[in-house]
Amino acid sequence: MELPLHLPASAYRTMPWKNGTGATDEVWLWPPRGDRDAFSIRISRAPILTDGGFSAFAGADRVITLIEGAGLVLDFGSRSEHLAPLAPFRFDTGLAPVGRPVGGPVRVFNVMADRDAWTIARAAVLEKGMDEAAGLTVLFALEPQQAETGGRLHYLARQDTLICGPGPLRRGGRALVVALAPAG
Repeated sequence: MELPLHLPASAYRTMPWKNGTGATDEVWLWPPRGDRDAFSIRISRAPILTDGGFSAFAGADRVITLIEGAGLVLDFGSRSEHLAPLAPFRFDTGLAPVGRPVGGPVRVFNVMADRDAWTIARAAVLEKGMDEAAGLTVLFALEPQQAETGGRLHYLARQDTLICGPGPLRRGGRALVVALAPAG
């Protein structure tokens, strides 16, 4: 894969959820010829308008972050998790919780990784700053900004995504940063 890769929000592809009950904006799928059931990494952004079950993706871990709205409750049957805005939460996607938006519709950003290929090493909302990226880093711009990696400057609009490989990564504003490391 050729990195860094700037994915503008205007180019995200809208498609039905795997379970058919909603729609998602597919940000990036790796490998390129992968599909919803056979992927190494899948990144998406989705509105959740009403209560409903999440699609199961066996063998993958998910980091979900509430990027718009007041809150989201994930009901796993034996326990519930309340997601606050901009607080990444990781879970096994095979568990397929029921999502319940709090106070109206919400929008989430998802990074899913096949756990046989990748480990989600870190997920955090960070302010402007510099990191030393290892493995693969997903930067989701929460505000317009410039980001620099691999000696290249990228101008990111709000909700654009930048995927980069190892090396220095300078963020020019607030962003959700998800770091993935090869499994094993």
